[in-house]
Amino acid sequence: MESEQPIRYSLTRRQRLIPHLKIWGPAFVPFFVLLESFFIVRFIVAMVTLEWLGILTFGFLAFGLLLLFRGLITGLIDVVVLARREMDITIEDNGLGVMIGNERWYLFLDGITKISEYTSGVWTIEHWNGSVVHILKGVITEKQIGHMRQKMEFGQTPAGTATTIERGRQIQTMLDHDKTA
Repeated sequence: MESEQPIRYSLTRRQRLIPHLKIWGPAFVPFFVLLESFFIVRFIVAMVTLEWLGILTFGFLAFGLLLLFRGLITGLIDVVVLARREMDITIEDNGLGVMIGNERWYLFLDGITKISEYTSGVWTIEHWNGSVVHILKGVITEKQIGHMRQKMEFGQTPAGTATTIERGRQIQTMLDHDKTA
């Protein structure tokens, strides 16, 4: 597959929220929001009343959950804050490029763990590193989805794992070389 031109499209709140809820679990998300809200409120009350045990306990719990479930929180904040998310992606031989700010960041296609249609008209690509990319069905061809599926399936084989390990070694060698230069 040749290097593709950038694919640009917009995602609504619904197109981002429904897959997010299905990935994390529709029952877990409200439970998590309530639990985190409780910890934050108790932390604030403990701060106001200077209850040191409460400050430490609920501060630790609130902060710990924020760190542990940062992907869930980041996704929910994105949906709440932005009515529309402008997307700019490229699909290349071995990578899915996503424009973030003024830089294009790449996800290796053999690191994709799941390609699903959680909501009508939107492909959801899940990567092993926790990244999730939503792509409108109308802007991507079946050939491109097939290419990503093929790379995903290869990445889940022993040969794919060996390729990934070797690529990691090459990247580490380049990083080590950059440090010494």
